[in-house]
Amino acid sequence: MSYSQFIITATKVAVAEVFKYAKAVPADKLDWKPLDEGRSVLDICKELAMCPTWTTMILKGQPMPDFDEAAMEEFGKMSASWTTAEACEEVCLKNLEAFYAAAAEFPEARLTEKYTLPFDGGHEITQSENLAYPLWNFEYHQGQIAYIQTLYGDKKMYW
Repeated sequence: MSYSQFIITATKVAVAEVFKYAKAVPADKLDWKPLDEGRSVLDICKELAMCPTWTTMILKGQPMPDFDEAAMEEFGKMSASWTTAEACEEVCLKNLEAFYAAAAEFPEARLTEKYTLPFDGGHEITQSENLAYPLWNFEYHQGQIAYIQTLYGDKKMYW
């Protein structure tokens, strides 16, 4: 199995798991934020819906989008109708189709190529790290969602 195929297979599992947890959150808790400071599950789900697009852009040689105030305002408008975990999952799965296609076509010989992200004055990653980003992001946020669930009193495990 190639690295890309491994990433695709593992990402499919991770996205199913993170949205299983997110969809278990009651509607009245989707916007709840720990200490009124943290991120809500809905906010996290909106990010998850878009994260495959960033990796796909890099794989195709396109620049990352700006995450400046104007871009975040535009994202807010675009995602305003995503009011449930299910809606975010639907967008995410559509965006993952393009990621899976780009990942499957990406040559193994290019996995060590470097790309500079526009964060922290320029953060360098390899294409192998880029390919793994959605997988990592889904797993990371599954932990956050599970923790948020415990904070509002849900102690159930959604394995």
